[in-house]
Amino acid sequence: MSQLLAPAPAANLICLEFPTYKDPSLGGPPFGLSPAVYVEHLSHPGEELPPGGLERVAHWQPERTHEIGKGTDWVSVWRHQ
Repeated sequence: MSQLLAPAPAANLICLEFPTYKDPSLGGPPFGLSPAVYVEHLSHPGEELPPGGLERVAHWQPERTHEIGKGTDWVSVWRHQ
């Protein structure tokens, strides 16, 4: 994702973080991931990528979402560090 974005602040990556309630061992898609997993993956890109991960600049729970995700879904905004 880091390589696809233009330099900050010209571009933002919007993540819809769901289903955060689902046990990751159940597989997917969709795969259950916690907000902490998004932070770990997006702020520390893999070794095959150039340095310069992304930083989360906003994080909130949406007012409207699917019934099953109420209280567990998140939206985050990321840009280059």
